[in-house]
Amino acid sequence: MAELGYLAVVLAFGASVYAAVASAAGATRASGPLVASGRRALLAAAALATLAVGVLVVAFLAHDFSLEYVWQTSSRTTPLYYLLTGVWGGQAGSLLFWSWLVTLFSAVAIVSRWRADAALLPWFVVVTGGVGAFFLFLVAFVANPFERLTVLPADGNGLNPLLQHPGMALHPPALYLGLTGMTIPFAFGMAALISRRTDAGWIVASRRWTLVAWAFLSIGLSLGGRWAYDVLGWGGYWGWDPVENAALMPWLAATAFLHSVMVQERRGLFRVWNMGLLILTFGLTILGTFLTRAGLVSSVHTFAQSDIGPYFLAFTTVVIAGSLVVLWLRLPDLATEGRVESVASREAAFLGNNVLFMGALFAVFWGTVFPIISEIVTDQRVTVGPPYFNRVVLPIFLGLVVLMAVGPLVAWRRADPRRLVWTLAGPLVVSLAIVATLWVLGVRHWIAVVGFGTAAFALLVTVAELARGVRARRRRGDGPLEAIVTLFARDRRRYGGYVVHIGVLLLAVGVVGSNVYQQVAEATLSEGEAMTIGAYGLRFAGLGARDQPDKLESFARIDVSREGESLGTLEPRRDLFRLREDQPMTIPAILHRPLEDVYVLLGAVDPATERVTLKVFVNPLVSWVWLGMIVLVCGTLVAAWPDAAEARVLDAELKRLMGAAGAPAV
Repeated sequence: MAELGYLAVVLAFGASVYAAVASAAGATRASGPLVASGRRALLAAAALATLAVGVLVVAFLAHDFSLEYVWQTSSRTTPLYYLLTGVWGGQAGSLLFWSWLVTLFSAVAIVSRWRADAALLPWFVVVTGGVGAFFLFLVAFVANPFERLTVLPADGNGLNPLLQHPGMALHPPALYLGLTGMTIPFAFGMAALISRRTDAGWIVASRRWTLVAWAFLSIGLSLGGRWAYDVLGWGGYWGWDPVENAALMPWLAATAFLHSVMVQERRGLFRVWNMGLLILTFGLTILGTFLTRAGLVSSVHTFAQSDIGPYFLAFTTVVIAGSLVVLWLRLPDLATEGRVESVASREAAFLGNNVLFMGALFAVFWGTVFPIISEIVTDQRVTVGPPYFNRVVLPIFLGLVVLMAVGPLVAWRRADPRRLVWTLAGPLVVSLAIVATLWVLGVRHWIAVVGFGTAAFALLVTVAELARGVRARRRRGDGPLEAIVTLFARDRRRYGGYVVHIGVLLLAVGVVGSNVYQQVAEATLSEGEAMTIGAYGLRFAGLGARDQPDKLESFARIDVSREGESLGTLEPRRDLFRLREDQPMTIPAILHRPLEDVYVLLGAVDPATERVTLKVFVNPLVSWVWLGMIVLVCGTLVAAWPDAAEARVLDAELKRLMGAAGAPAV
């Protein structure tokens, strides 16, 4: 089985290389057979990569510890749920998983759009074949998951305890789906530049790939935050960790691209800028992978240091430099006669939106790489922590929230300022009333006042726009529910975008509340003693232990009450894995309430006196963070689904492209 898996990887690598070379030759010489051959080779690479992943999954399920990778990341006591997590739980397996996703996405794209985009897709195959070949090269010749041990061990080393959480079974695949998914719009963009087909056709071909990849990136980031909240035990969900930032940066660039590309579709503007954003997004996905795997940053997320760093650095350099050269050579093809006609226009709002996103991206990038630069130049590594990011990035996000409210209301080309002011007046007055109410209730911190007020204003504007559309449908005789369904069905992209904005605003409220008003207390207690934090009382009711097949759980029973009313018992614990005794895990216990969480950590335990040290956090509005992410993802899926009007435009565009490219002949 191991030899079969490795052979499949090597053959997939060869097929990817051939696909890129044959497609380039076929497109250059206008040779239909060569182009078709390259297409079939890419499909074969996807099938072979699927076979390799299947072999590795079988090896995990069969506890085949003759494979070094299986021995490193699983054991006989590893639950079935986490055996599959082991596939991407280490360096070699995650690279194979990444390679599989790239080849699979590429195969789906060329099967679904081959006739529609016959002029673009040969060059699309060149790009995706090259990207897939790079990752398959790493799997075949640098980090081979099918490497055998010379001595067969009786049991495995076990999965890293940090990865034994339901979120880690979902977080990496979601993140990988998002990061690898960005290969597809990048490849369409590069194919458009190389083939000189720089009209809106490549945007039509790649729009949904971008939306879906962005949705998976959003899911991956939120699941990562939840995993950190449940497992890492520092009371929060985002710590501006370098690897967290490495995933956030392509999300920021992709978000800017999704907004900016609408201007190109509507007005034909920002064509060079959009290509640049696409190159930047893909380059950041590779850079983030490089940072994670090269051992350059200190993080609980990083893989062990290995030899793949130089390969990633070379590939990142080639991709970015090569893409910029192609963009430079095609600048005349991207020229446009249009311009932004007024500051009070939707084009200007989108431009401001992009500037803010790039400001946030640069701030995150600089804070992430500065410690590396400092160590290279001064031989001293400095630490850039949350205070820097919160001080620099959060005000930029505040500006984005304001534009989020105003942008959709501004007309294209030139808006009527009086009409705009009149439209915004009502939500502004109501949001000021909300701020005044919060002030009376004791919300006095300036960050909370500004953050809640801005979020309320943007939310009111967005809801008012939705209500305006519903009222228009009601005037045509629709019932309330029918009006909402029809509204979304007729313009999913627009109203799905509004739902995304609502999700972002709920998330913003949660971030502000949980950061500004978090309470922390620590106490050492004997059995029967209690501590207080805010309105909560916590009484230590004793110690306990549970013997699990793969670990020993030691926990404390904590009775929680609020103003005398019992809320239940929490059991913060420490897990000692039998195969990883050098890695004890501190697992918090969390009482989830609609407006706040009570988060309890078990610290030191004195065996002689059975006294325990507890660290307790009260985290307001954390549930709004998770709710906001769910709404955001739902809105993205709505926006990605084609509506009737867009389907007609898409059909016309595809027919035009087929006619221009002579697709049936190919």
